[in-house]
Amino acid sequence: MQFNFHSPDQLFTHPLQKYCRDKLAKPVVRHKLEEEEVRFEIEAVKHGDSTGMRVLFHQPGVHITVSTLHADAYGAVDLAVDKLKRKLADTEERRRALARRGPLPSLNDEAEDIFTEDEEEVLREMGALDAVLNL
Repeated sequence: MQFNFHSPDQLFTHPLQKYCRDKLAKPVVRHKLEEEEVRFEIEAVKHGDSTGMRVLFHQPGVHITVSTLHADAYGAVDLAVDKLKRKLADTEERRRALARRGPLPSLNDEAEDIFTEDEEEVLREMGALDAVLNL
């Protein structure tokens, strides 16, 4: 896993960076993702008395962004991890649903004819074959 920390306010102390690494690694391990392919971009900024944090999760085919605002930087990390866990679970569920449903049928030239020869001939005589195929 690769972690990149950005903060114009120098919020990322070494203990906070370690905390982020430890906490953000848990959902990756739990969902059995390829750790070598996972990259995190973590940005933090002060908003008055609060800390705003944005975590960008990158993996081939999956890009997730979560944002949080909390009075404490460690609390902002905890909120971001919770949101990331939910989004990863949603993504995993969508993949499972797609696998259960199977691929969508294609209407390319190699697919079965959608008209019988007689139907195709009638549409061709009417000049409507192209219009029907473009629907």
